[in-house]
Amino acid sequence: MPHKLSSTHLINQGDASIKYPGTTTSAFTDTNFYKKCGKTAASGTIKQYGCAICDLAMFILYKGGLSNNNDNTYNAVVQATIGGTNNAADFTHQSFTATMGSKSIKVNIQAISDISTEVEKGNICIARLYNSSTKNSHYVIVDGWDSSASGFYRYLVCDPDGGVQKTLADTMIKRGFPVDAAYITERYLLS
Repeated sequence: MPHKLSSTHLINQGDASIKYPGTTTSAFTDTNFYKKCGKTAASGTIKQYGCAICDLAMFILYKGGLSNNNDNTYNAVVQATIGGTNNAADFTHQSFTATMGSKSIKVNIQAISDISTEVEKGNICIARLYNSSTKNSHYVIVDGWDSSASGFYRYLVCDPDGGVQKTLADTMIKRGFPVDAAYITERYLLS
């Protein structure tokens, strides 16, 4: 089953070309972005710490039938930050509604124990990769299944680290994780 999201839904959390609408200021590298979203206890930038937020924003674009132009990408990331995070801009795993223009897009988030079952059914999930010894953490969208591949190469992901589609194994290797299920510490169904 190929990726459900297309290239028009992908978001690169380090994309310096995404500007605050009507300005020349890069939003994803701005240390004031979180504060502008009302997250007063947050620090850093979307580029540094925005993987879960960008995953939620990609899902908002997908579910809303919107493309990843500057304003849609910026607004989806704002909506994901406001609705999907706490005051420190940490992912809360709570469902929310994103407002994109005249559209209200419900983002349902449900904890699950097995991504395989959901992805094989054609559902979209978000997964957290976490290494407790290095504190390395990264979230990806799992949105497809390649039944001809094996192991973690079967899982197709949309990775906000670069805004690319690849396999879960490739993401784990690039981010320095062992290719092992023990490092997939959180799993959620998105609907």
